[in-house]
This record gives sequence, structure tokens and C-alpha cells, in this order.
Amino acid sequence: MIFKKLYLIVISIVIKICTLGVFPALTFVADFPTAAPKFPQRMHRVRLKNLGTTDKKSSHQIKHKKIPRVHKFEQEERKMNKQKKIGLAVLVVILLYAAISVFFQYHYFIGTKVNGYSCGFRSVSKTKEMIKEDIKAYKITIKERNKKKESISFSQVNLAFKDDGKLEGIKAQQKGYAWITALFQSQDYRDAITLTMDDTAFNDTYNNLNAFNKDMVVAPVDAYSTYDKATNSYSIVPEVYGNTVKKKKLKPLLKEAILNMDKSIDIEKNDCYKNPAYKKDTKEVVEANKTMNKYVQETITYDFDDRTEELKGKKISKWLYETDKHEVKVHSEMAAKYIKKLADKYDTVGIKRNFTSICGNKVSVSGGTYGWRIDQKAETKNLVKTIKKGKSVKIKPEYAHRAKSRKKFDIGSTYVEVSLGEQHMWFYKNGKTLVSTDVVTGDISKGHGTPTGVYYILYKTTDYTLTGQGYASHVDYWLPFIQIGVGIHDSSWRGSYGGGIFTYDGSHGCVNTPRSAVQKIYNNIESTYPVVVHW
Repeated sequence: MIFKKLYLIVISIVIKICTLGVFPALTFVADFPTAAPKFPQRMHRVRLKNLGTTDKKSSHQIKHKKIPRVHKFEQEERKMNKQKKIGLAVLVVILLYAAISVFFQYHYFIGTKVNGYSCGFRSVSKTKEMIKEDIKAYKITIKERNKKKESISFSQVNLAFKDDGKLEGIKAQQKGYAWITALFQSQDYRDAITLTMDDTAFNDTYNNLNAFNKDMVVAPVDAYSTYDKATNSYSIVPEVYGNTVKKKKLKPLLKEAILNMDKSIDIEKNDCYKNPAYKKDTKEVVEANKTMNKYVQETITYDFDDRTEELKGKKISKWLYETDKHEVKVHSEMAAKYIKKLADKYDTVGIKRNFTSICGNKVSVSGGTYGWRIDQKAETKNLVKTIKKGKSVKIKPEYAHRAKSRKKFDIGSTYVEVSLGEQHMWFYKNGKTLVSTDVVTGDISKGHGTPTGVYYILYKTTDYTLTGQGYASHVDYWLPFIQIGVGIHDSSWRGSYGGGIFTYDGSHGCVNTPRSAVQKIYNNIESTYPVVVHW
């Protein structure tokens, strides 16, 4: 089989390259003299007399007589002719192989197929011409129900060949000198031809198909439940049969079929017709209707101590939907949006706070880590589960962070207040002032200013050594309120507090406090209580 293919290749190439003037050159080579100069073939006969004599002189003369060896020259001549013929044959084969290689440098190998097109012996340009001609004759038949058919031609969608270099790329892979490998390797290329179409033209043609003619189409609809705001209830809408095509589904399939130059596409076989699967008395439809009516009758109340938020059925109804199998689902994305609105309204971590402190200071501060934060992901799951219970309930949201009070003013009546401007600190417990003392805060001249905001006591401990770059200071009482190591502590190395000390000899950020004052705070406060730092 391989030799047959090789024979066909050689014959085909010989016919083609003859027009290129290759064989005249071979003919010239063939006419080149190949015979060696002929030597005179004279026959010498030496007659020896007295062959039987024992005369030494005669014997010596006979022994050294030069006898011409004509047959030796003939053998050398034949040998030279044979070598030259072999050399010529090799030269012819080489030249022929080279000629074929040159041919295949610009033409596809035998058996080359590109997207089903037979491109063997064709140049890239000829292949492109073949494809373009085929496109001009192309049309696709759309098979519809009731044996109806309609078609789309290439001109309706401006179908065209895109010259993106893929064909040249294939040819570049086929090295001319390797043409003989085509006998042993597959030359079938897929996705090597790119076609384009005008999307606007395609959309216009597609939308004007008879399959979408409103006067001819009846839409099939499953039985389903619909919500009535006036009655806050769901009722079942009976199913409707029809012959509507799934327009969105068919469109990309048809487009792909055209770009693949398929001869036809069957709407039915591609499952592009809508069919009613459920009727009004189907069990799944009836049960779904009962479930949704149960859900919209409930009221979910969120408790925020001195405030509440009610989630009623009319809003819940917007979150309900039925699956294709008429299972009732709650849109978790919509529930998540609702929870986010609650968080935006009721979360207090980092918010701006304006209030009058217990001692009468007008405080305006934002930032910090103290406050309430709803765990939105967890609460969204809880809300969906609560809705599915179908009962009216009062609940508190799931929190990721808690404060001491859930009232609108969540700082409460027990907290520490630090005024950076006054370099003074107050500690209030249950609405009464227990400590009022001057302090020294972070040194602003060195960039160690104490951060403002509403924080909370992380923990408290005694007999602690504060360490940092270039220092280690022992303190008796340590109450940190910021993770980076900022807190309230005694400072035995200081002899005075308050005033402008923080502007030139302040701390590394902590609130340096007289020992007696911090001791009293330590004995009357616990972790999680707020610390308000402001100017």
C-alpha cells in the first residue's frame, strides 16, 4: 500500500514539475558522456615455440615476455561505466527528491485534510479559493415540527472565511523535505479553518425565522403558582401547551452549526422546543402552592433591644421560586441582601459616634474595634432556615462581634474615656466616675501618637514587662486595648503627668497612668469593656 502511494506521488509530482522545467535539466545530465575513452583492442598472439625445451635462455625469454591483457581493460571499462550509471541514478533520485521537496514546500502533502477538505497537492492560496467557493454555495436547512423547513444562506449572515494564518501555519509544519513522511503519518487537521459572520445580520435573520412568528407560535407553559399582593396568597395557574422554540438555546446551536458549515439542524433533536411538564393537578404543583402560601403568612421579627425590624410575607414572596421540578426554594442571594441592609443599619464597629460622656465631654469619634457586627454569612443561612419553618418568630441575629450593650448607644455606662487633647482619663462604672486622672499618651513628635477610636479591653494582667525596639519596661498593671500593643499601664519612671509632655516625651503609644489610678481601674473593669480615645 505504501509503495502504491509512493508511486502515485512520484507520478503526480513528475507531471506537475515537468511544467517547471526540471526534467529538461535532467535530460541534459542524462546526455552527458558516460563512456570512458576506448583503448585500441589489438589482439596479440604469442606463439611459443619449443614449449617443451629445457633451454634456460628460451625459458627465461618466455617468462619475461610482456603479454598484453586485453580483458583487464574491458573489466575496468565496464566497472567505470557501472559506477557512473549508479552515480547518475543517485543524482537523478536526489534531484527528483529535491524537486518534489521544492514542490511540497509550497503545497500540502498528499492526504492532507483540513476540516474535512482534501488539500493534498494544493497550495495555500488554492485551498483558500476552494473554501471560499464552497462558502458561496452554502446554506443550512432548519428542520422544524410538522415537517416544516426553512433555510439560511451564507449571504443572509455574511458568512466569510477569516484569513487568520492557520492554513499557513499548517503548511509551515509540513517541511518540504519531509514529504515522504506523509505516507506514514496522518495529515488530518481539525479546527484549522475560521469562519466569521455578521452578528447583526445573523440576529436579524434569526429573529425573522418563521419559527418565531408570533402569529404562528403558541407558547407552552407549565402549571405554576402566582402571588397576589391583595390577598397575600398564591394561586395555581393552569398549564398551556404550544409549539414555542427555546429561542435562547437554539440561537448558539444554530450559529455554531453555520460556522461548522453543517448541512442541517433539527430543532426537535436538539431539544429546542418547550413542552409543559406539569399540570395544575400534579402533586408537585399542588404541594409547592401550599408551601409558598405557608411561607408568606409568617412574620420574622429581628430584636435589637430598643429597636426591631420586621420581615413580612410580602417581602418574602419576592424571594420564593419554584424549580423545574416545582420544589420551593428561597433565593439566598436576596436573603443575603436583606441581611446586608440590616448590618449596614445596625452594625456599630468603627462607626462615627457623637455623644456626651458621663462627665459632660462632647465626644465625636470614629474608628476602633468596639461594637456589634452581624455575621452576614451565618445569619443568611439562619434566615433561610427560619423562613422554611413557616412560623412567625422573634429572633436575634448571629453576630461576628459583640459589644456590652445592644441599645442604640452601645457603649453603655461602664467605660474608659481618654482625652488626648486634655491628656486626661476618666473611668466610669455604672454611670459613676470612679477615676479621673492626668495621663501621658503617645509621643506625637516621634510618630507614636495614640490611635483614636472606640476600642475594648482585650485582657488584663499584672507584673508584666513591656518590650519593644530598644526598651523593656516592667509594669504592675497592664490593660491592652489594641492588638499592636497599645494599652493602659502604670509608669513608675514618670514623676508628672498631663500638660504637653506627650508632645516631646510621650510614650510609644500607650496611656501612661499613675499607679494608684490604674490599680483602681484594674480592680473594677473586665475585658470587653469599651475604651474611648478622642481629641
